[in-house]
Amino acid sequence: MKKKNIIKIVGISFLYALGVATALIWIGHYNSGQLKNQLTWVIPRVLEINFCLIILAIILNLRLVKKAFSPVSKRAWILLLTIMILGTAVTAFEAPRIHRIFYDEDIYLNIGQNIACEKRAGMCNNGETLYGVYSCHQLQYAKEPYAWPYLVSVLYQVAGISHMGVHILNNVLWALSIAVVFVLAFLFFRDEKAGLYAALLLAILPEGIRWSNTTAAETSAALFGGLALLSLVWFIRNADTRTLFLAVTTLAFAFQFRPESVLIMVPAGLALLVMMPKECMRQRFYVFLLVLLVLSLPHIVHLYCVRSENWGAPLNSSKLALAYFYKNIAVNGPFYYINQRFPLIVTLLAIVGMVMPLSRAQGSSSSMPGSLSRGVVWGSFAGREKMIIVSWFLAFWGIFLFFYAGSYNYGADVRFSLLSHMPLALMGGYGAAQLCRWIHGMCKTKHAEVALSIVIVISFLSFMPYIRAATQEAWSSRFDHRFAKKIADSIPDHSMIFTHNPNMFLLWGKNAAQASIAMSGDSNLRNFFRRYTGGVYFHYNYWCTVNSYAQPALCNNILKKFHTEKIMWESERGKQFALYRLHMKEPDGSR
Repeated sequence: MKKKNIIKIVGISFLYALGVATALIWIGHYNSGQLKNQLTWVIPRVLEINFCLIILAIILNLRLVKKAFSPVSKRAWILLLTIMILGTAVTAFEAPRIHRIFYDEDIYLNIGQNIACEKRAGMCNNGETLYGVYSCHQLQYAKEPYAWPYLVSVLYQVAGISHMGVHILNNVLWALSIAVVFVLAFLFFRDEKAGLYAALLLAILPEGIRWSNTTAAETSAALFGGLALLSLVWFIRNADTRTLFLAVTTLAFAFQFRPESVLIMVPAGLALLVMMPKECMRQRFYVFLLVLLVLSLPHIVHLYCVRSENWGAPLNSSKLALAYFYKNIAVNGPFYYINQRFPLIVTLLAIVGMVMPLSRAQGSSSSMPGSLSRGVVWGSFAGREKMIIVSWFLAFWGIFLFFYAGSYNYGADVRFSLLSHMPLALMGGYGAAQLCRWIHGMCKTKHAEVALSIVIVISFLSFMPYIRAATQEAWSSRFDHRFAKKIADSIPDHSMIFTHNPNMFLLWGKNAAQASIAMSGDSNLRNFFRRYTGGVYFHYNYWCTVNSYAQPALCNNILKKFHTEKIMWESERGKQFALYRLHMKEPDGSR
């Protein structure tokens, strides 16, 4: 071995040792509370660096992009654009533009508000907007990963703070998902027809359409998982350091959308091992792997800090356990073939894609730009590509089989299915393209593509009533959210609202604090009444009506602690929501 290579290996090994030592010292020197306080500052800055590196990597790869996709016909690009426009129009104008998971979506958006305005990651329990300047006086570190709130913060910095802007952002991300699945199919199968069918199949998936008109994190999590795998497969196709740089930065960002997002390493790692195994022997691989670890380190520490969170699991129950498997698979298995919330035709075409071989014309590597000049050999039956896609589906479908709330029938947790949509659309797109070729060969017809496309669209139409429905999940929370917006529009400036859900009021530009603060000492409370001349209010909200003791008791104690004046009230299906103006009681009981 040359002396120069030995020096490089020693240098890289030293950097790895330094990185591991730094991480261990960081975690070992502080407790979880201290680490969370540090992460509120570290995470936004590292995410910003990561995001800028992705943009830089895209710019560096622009010339390669043009070269790689020059074989795609103009007709295919026009058809893809048409599918993207129609798919986005359905989600933007047919699916209800509402929140579906309460009150997590407000929390995501408020975290984005805190990152945008204060460069701090967390949700605000006591904040205000004074003459257009937002301030959070009491920040709480959240257990959810922060990549989605960071994207929201970028939007907020550019376009201002609003719920509507984030709904539109998710619409745009849905359109990009359709484009990503097309490009992935083209890279995997060297077949633009498979890409177009994959894009069409993804665009008609009802849950993707419904959730992409909310402000939930799943659309972005699915998109960036696809982008991460796309960038890695593109690197394998080109073996260029610039594409490796893009793959590493995108992977690091993709890890940080949901707790299970790190599972994208399953198909990504498999792709590298089976399609480009020699890369694992090169020095640049370990240099860029170190970059990946450095960019991911704050998220790794975050996962360490929230490892004890039960994520809402019943008391003394594990959040992940084999015991949940049988209950969850009884729902999450039939979900893909009973044709109620997921089109059966997509599943059938995915099965066709699994059993159909790759044609010889497609299998020719010479037809691809930058075509595997480093000696990568492709199987004639696309076995490697299929294995990667199947592992992608199994990773993101299988993890929820062991989660206590992993059933697609558990509340609004059907949103978890979005993470498995892209690999199914990929396999289904390949199956549709191969089925058309088989029909051409058997029947000598020129209209197989048109006929199959019509069948796919007609099969989708039966899901439109479901897509348009708000559905009854979280109906009381949704009603409370609408009532809260009326409150925000009605109360005067320079007022303060005590509520269980201050995040939504802060997003609407109002001053709000956690309801529990209303039970603090009188000296602290008098500061609220002096500071907020427009009045201090209590939002009698959803949590005051739940069937438990703690939260309704807190609400009743607040009403007893103050003189109250009922300002607004509404009811829905026997549950009442109200706004009270509060007045301090003097020691003798008077105002």
